Amino acid sequence: MLLLVLFLATANAFILLYAPQPLLPIWKNEFQLSISVVSHTISITIITLAITSFMLASKFDLYNRKKIILLASIALIIPSAMIAVSDSFHTILFWRFAYGLFIPGVTAVMMAYTSEEFPAKHRGKIMGIYVSANVGGGLLGRVISGPIADLFSWKAVFGCMAMFSTIVAFLVWLYLPNPKNQTKNNNINSSLIHFKNPTLVGTFAIGFAQFFAFISFFTYIPFYVSGAPFHLTVTEVSLLYLTYAFGLLSAPISGYISDRIGRRWTMANGHIIAVIGILLTLFGTLPTIIIGASLLVFGNFASQSATTAFVTDIATTSRGAATSLYLFFFYLGGSLGSWIPGIIWDEFAWNGVVLSTAGTICIALMINASLTKKSSSHQNISA
Repeated sequence: MLLLVLFLATANAFILLYAPQPLLPIWKNEFQLSISVVSHTISITIITLAITSFMLASKFDLYNRKKIILLASIALIIPSAMIAVSDSFHTILFWRFAYGLFIPGVTAVMMAYTSEEFPAKHRGKIMGIYVSANVGGGLLGRVISGPIADLFSWKAVFGCMAMFSTIVAFLVWLYLPNPKNQTKNNNINSSLIHFKNPTLVGTFAIGFAQFFAFISFFTYIPFYVSGAPFHLTVTEVSLLYLTYAFGLLSAPISGYISDRIGRRWTMANGHIIAVIGILLTLFGTLPTIIIGASLLVFGNFASQSATTAFVTDIATTSRGAATSLYLFFFYLGGSLGSWIPGIIWDEFAWNGVVLSTAGTICIALMINASLTKKSSSHQNISA
């Protein structure tokens, strides 16, 4: 039951984060907005999430982890309920901002909680489940919101999410045990300690690079396949996101494997698979694009699973701060990944996106190769 609660609480956060994506055209027409303006409903949550993770990094080690997760889970009910009765885009935008304030209380603290409450030898497998919840929530949020909006209304989507968040909060309260192995850190500057650890800083950079490339690819692939020679419809383009399902497979498998062959080897293999997938899209056929996207998803979440476990291996103290800082750099990479390749696109189109995404992952590979093991107290795991 504990693993189910861990999965549902984490997945709920990512459902809330990504569910509005299919609703953007509806809001664009209803509120008479431009594409760039309506897309702020996604970007404002991600940016706020990143900043909140950074600002509260040291605070997450001061208090009982279950209480933080529970309070954040309860708080996440409110924005959904308020959007469900909103008639103004500015009101929607405000409550999307509120999501970004509350989500780190689940995502960052759950990473720290699981790293402390499960044996180190199983940490990779548990982090694989955590990343699977990330994938599953993102996939489910995108898949269910469209049909609910078609059958009822976009407001019904948020009403359903409020009800689901209520169930999740109840399960957290009932079944998530109080932490037994948490070491509270009363130093409000505990996050600064992690910047003195070169291995941890390098891992933050890897997280940044991974999400930069991943978000870049899936933000701009619709422009590529909707043009010549493919001319895919909106529905056909949306089906490309079903490749996310490969992350549900790779995350737990790679977590299990990283417990045995090492985090850094697993990360490297995931990066290589991802680069191969990106490069396959240059062949310019629909099958190679589908295969390439699938390989990118498989490789990305394989490496991400190992990376999150590696962070908790290295950070032997103030894990809440460490995981929050990791998520800050992770989502900062995603924010820039949705913007910078757009500038490159104007000059080089899809070839430029491929170069920037594959190049960024290659940088992550080089950082991985240069990581020292001096800061890890888990030499046998992190090697």
